[in-house]
Amino acid sequence: MEEIPRAPSPAGHKHLVRIGTCDHCLGRLGGKKRFEQSLEESGIEIRNLVTERDSHLSDARTEQPLCPFCENLYEESELLADIIFDSISPYELSRLQLGARIPKDQIEHEEEMRKRFGAGGSDALKSGLVRVIAQHLNKRLEGVTLVNDKPQVLALIDVLTLTVELDIRAHYLYGRYLKLERGIPQTRWPCRACKGRGCQRCEQTGLQYKKSVQDLIGNPLLGLFEADEHAFHGMGREDIDVRCMGRGRPFVIEMKEPKIRSIDAAKAMELINKEADGSIKITGLRDSNRSEVVRVKDTPAEKSYTIRFRILPLSEEEMKVLTAPVDLTHVDVQERGGKGKKKSSKRKRRGDKKNDHKKPLPSVIDVPVGPDEATLKAMKKPELVAMAEEMKLKKSGTKPELIERILAAGPPAPTYLDLPENDEILETITKLSGVKLAQRTPERVAHRRADLIRRRTVYETSNPTIEMMEDGVREVEFTLRCESGTYVKETVHGDGGRTQPSLSSLIKAKCEVLWLDVGDIHAD
Repeated sequence: MEEIPRAPSPAGHKHLVRIGTCDHCLGRLGGKKRFEQSLEESGIEIRNLVTERDSHLSDARTEQPLCPFCENLYEESELLADIIFDSISPYELSRLQLGARIPKDQIEHEEEMRKRFGAGGSDALKSGLVRVIAQHLNKRLEGVTLVNDKPQVLALIDVLTLTVELDIRAHYLYGRYLKLERGIPQTRWPCRACKGRGCQRCEQTGLQYKKSVQDLIGNPLLGLFEADEHAFHGMGREDIDVRCMGRGRPFVIEMKEPKIRSIDAAKAMELINKEADGSIKITGLRDSNRSEVVRVKDTPAEKSYTIRFRILPLSEEEMKVLTAPVDLTHVDVQERGGKGKKKSSKRKRRGDKKNDHKKPLPSVIDVPVGPDEATLKAMKKPELVAMAEEMKLKKSGTKPELIERILAAGPPAPTYLDLPENDEILETITKLSGVKLAQRTPERVAHRRADLIRRRTVYETSNPTIEMMEDGVREVEFTLRCESGTYVKETVHGDGGRTQPSLSSLIKAKCEVLWLDVGDIHAD
């Protein structure tokens, strides 16, 4: 017994023919394939050379009908190509990738035999099979390129069941949207009662709000692309009660499993804007890709806002809360580029594990304030008795005696600061340009964001105006441009001392925000 040499030696070819190797595997393992020659043609040529020398091997394939390498899979390659062609026929595509699912034990067995008898550098079973199927498909597909990465459709062949599983990649569109109506969230908001399952409260829609920017843009596109679903990716987001004006907010919308990929973007924009009926408007719609989703999500763009608020009296106690010392030990962990700063290779985000968020930051100071004399006089005597009982005071006596007793025992009534003059307000707004803010996560979003102190900059303020209303309260409106991630409402009203400095603390008056608009997003 002597060791059988590997192909492409004549003895190696003779052994491959003897054990019943099919023509495709003979060409794949024989090491004799020439340029532009198919595996089957090369295998037939090798077989003819062997049978010319050893005619008794001419019936070897009949005597051994099952190929020991591929188990006759290559003979089914044309059938598999037909199955793939039929399965992708409903889809419009230009880039197709093929893959194969072969049992692990079959691959291991073929690998062992190929290393023992096949020529060095010969193709593996899976890659060779996929290449043969691709050759069959190339003859039938028009305008479709077979690729190894970034496909529009991935066809995965299961050789056991002779079926094909399709992975339809999403199609992406980029544009900008203007939100012209308040009360519309950016993305779908599941119903709080049923968590999106559908109930009487949400009229079986599963949505807290019937309209969203995502649905107003995505739903008309579903029909155009014949897609199953859509996902929305915006460059930041605005609050539900905030409009987005100017050039609009950049976004990428993802159409999942589309059957159609080429549409007229201008007609699509016209359809979306018509069906939105003035709620939103989109511009600049064009084809995009997954890489632009990352760019849009990660771009920290500066933004301009217009805000309007009322000037109301502020008590001394409320002023103490607005100016209470801020714990700056838990600063923002998101790195922001600047001169002299080294760029880290790993991008850090808000909520990084380096901070311990289990231990909450200390709360702002709580200054107890009691009722004033006018409020107590307006109350009925039983209410005063109940208040005295709650404060563990003597309950007997006349109403004036109860009022005097409660005022003496309880915390003092609030003392209000004088309202600022118009010139002082305008000057303070102007001086807000260039101010660096320390903003602790607002209470309204604390349930979904890490409790941190974020440092943000107001770059510019402009166009401040003051208007006296019929009820005698002044309303102020101005425009500001600030760093990405700035909480603008909190910059004005102070959020109970969680943002410092705030306009409210600087002018020593309560600022009640009426509305906020995004003026422009300075990106793209």
